[in-house]
Amino acid sequence: MSTCEDMLLCNYRKCRVKLSGYAWVTACSHIFCDQHGSEEFSHSPAVCPACNSALSGKMDIVRTELSPSEEYKAMVLAGLQPEIVLDISSRALAFWTYQATMLYFLA
Repeated sequence: MSTCEDMLLCNYRKCRVKLSGYAWVTACSHIFCDQHGSEEFSHSPAVCPACNSALSGKMDIVRTELSPSEEYKAMVLAGLQPEIVLDISSRALAFWTYQATMLYFLA
């Protein structure tokens, strides 16, 4: 099975590069390469270039490392209750499923 980094594509309409390194993730379930995310989300108010949703919340746009270190993975969820870990995992899988579905329709 391929890794997430190998499968995700930039959701910027004119880009669609395979994502690596860092990417920008939105609350509306879109993901952008570091270049387009940096360009698009440097303006205020921020708007998703894929669906035009307003991104005004503190956590509506997050720059994330697609291949985090083992140290990060060991600590990021440490101390959280199992219900919270499962909720976070469920949301991450829903994002992945949405992106995979988009890839299918774009192919």
